[in-house]
Amino acid sequence: MPTPVRTAIAGLAGLAMASAVMAGCGSGGAGGGASGQPATGNLQITYIAEPGTTPRQADLICPGDGPDAMAACEQVESLSGAFDPVPGDQACSQQYGGPEQIRVYGEWAGRNVNTTLTRTNGCEIDRYASLAPVLLPLVGGPGGG
Repeated sequence: MPTPVRTAIAGLAGLAMASAVMAGCGSGGAGGGASGQPATGNLQITYIAEPGTTPRQADLICPGDGPDAMAACEQVESLSGAFDPVPGDQACSQQYGGPEQIRVYGEWAGRNVNTTLTRTNGCEIDRYASLAPVLLPLVGGPGGG
């Protein structure tokens, strides 16, 4: 029969593990938008629904003209950490979210961006889900999620 101490230790260990996994899968830091400066960048976005389908493409140039472009620039700025790859030693849940890919290439906040967002495991699904609602409407992709 488990003792209260054993139960508490097991619970804390599980909580610590879950926190470590969640922290590693997050998209993290914001870029220049936090300084009050407008987001700057030029990104080419390509959405591929599944292998063999025609890709959809769009460019996002920031600062943008018009309220839609400005809003997209601000949203991407707040999520720019999602452009960073998942560290190779990161523990990620082994789940498959689908064949969709979003390729992002260009420059953002003075740094080069060349990444592919996928749904091949839990960490990659998190990256995809953080940027898809902003990027997919730009290319005429599905609802963004």
